[in-house]
Amino acid sequence: MSGFVTSPPVLQGGASAVAAQLAPTAGWTCRFSALGAEALLCLDLDQEEHCRRRGEGLGAVVDVGVLDLLLGLPLGRRVGHAGLGGRERRAVAKAPSGCLCVGDDSVIRVARPPVDVALAVISARGWRRGLEQAGRFAPFCARAIVLERAPRDVLAACVEADFYGVGLFLMNEDSGVDMLVPPEPYRAVRISARIWWFAEEAYGAYLAAYPTSPGRAAE
Repeated sequence: MSGFVTSPPVLQGGASAVAAQLAPTAGWTCRFSALGAEALLCLDLDQEEHCRRRGEGLGAVVDVGVLDLLLGLPLGRRVGHAGLGGRERRAVAKAPSGCLCVGDDSVIRVARPPVDVALAVISARGWRRGLEQAGRFAPFCARAIVLERAPRDVLAACVEADFYGVGLFLMNEDSGVDMLVPPEPYRAVRISARIWWFAEEAYGAYLAAYPTSPGRAAE
């Protein structure tokens, strides 16, 4: 995964400034390219799950079908093979090594989402394009966009951003950012295969950015 291919350095710095302002307690930030958009993600790593996966040689699991099937199995609970339905049997057959503990007579799901994404910051040259891209992250986390220059119609941009719950920030002359509209807090929902998939994609971006990290942010 690569991010910010088309974003100039000034906007990359603006995205980092927004991340520091809105998510100061997030353990990690990483560049992310998926959903047809580029963003800077602020995320917290599940240290225990990350270390377990490193030991198992398991990276990001991005097959939505596999994740959907895994959700049919209870986390950390032994399920006898005789009690598995067709859905669960498919999960056992398709899941990568490290997702399940499979015994002679039972199976246990051990995999869980490895990260929690708090915020996605989109760098945009135009506010309409920024809002369109930010909308793609709506099911997964809070969102904000940062612009290099003030829009021609600032009021319209602010009204639209507020309507869609997207934070709107503007670069200033001191290479910092000014908040025009605060982002709407993300309302957590019941985990689905799609939400788990996004966490796995974000985890993949984290692994690409910090390939040798043991999972603890530098002080």
